[in-house]
Amino acid sequence: MIAPGIREIAAVLGTSLAPVFAQVSDWRVRVEAALAQGVTSVAELDEIVQWLVATALAESGPTLGAGFVAAPGFLEEAPWHMAWWISAANGVGLAGRRGTLRRLEATENPLDESFLDYTRLEWWRGALKHRDAYLTGPYIDYLCTDELTLTLTVPVRVDGEIAGVVGADLSVARLESLTDGVLGRSSVPAVLGTAAGRVVAATNAALEPGMPASRLAGVGGWHPVPGCGGTLSVAPAS
Repeated sequence: MIAPGIREIAAVLGTSLAPVFAQVSDWRVRVEAALAQGVTSVAELDEIVQWLVATALAESGPTLGAGFVAAPGFLEEAPWHMAWWISAANGVGLAGRRGTLRRLEATENPLDESFLDYTRLEWWRGALKHRDAYLTGPYIDYLCTDELTLTLTVPVRVDGEIAGVVGADLSVARLESLTDGVLGRSSVPAVLGTAAGRVVAATNAALEPGMPASRLAGVGGWHPVPGCGGTLSVAPAS
């Protein structure tokens, strides 16, 4: 049974957060369409992805980084490939210029000692396991943003096969600007958490982002936040 007020909190949070999730879903549809039409060139795919995410990364919203990560072997030119861009507001942009997007420099040669097998990371495994939207974190993202981050990923399929994932790195600090007003006006103590069991925000400032929800005493039943693909829920908390 859901405690009084929790459904209302979830609904208001959904109004603020759902557009972020809808945007990533739209990117997935567009990338799938491009790949289905035969786009397999790395240069062409990178151009499409950059065009898709550029607007979101130029704004002052919660998205810090975004792009497409290919399944190993899907792209013949590059068996391992990350078409991922980082917000111009997050550090120095391309060619050292501020105010421009910055491409994530990732080692794609598996024989290189700095190579990272991204298929072992939670944001990859979670999206493929759940076959839908998956939210990793909050965690400190030392690879891209150097700040407390949530990574939203959704699988990309072509002819029923996994081609990769589309996703976005979301700033927890900026998301709090969307959630704090809602939780601050809440008439009941509440906590916003991920499906993976991590705290994102709460009415109690002592409940820090990233804390395992299993450690919280007095947390009741969870209610999904509408429009967030089942990745976020709200629960009453003492």
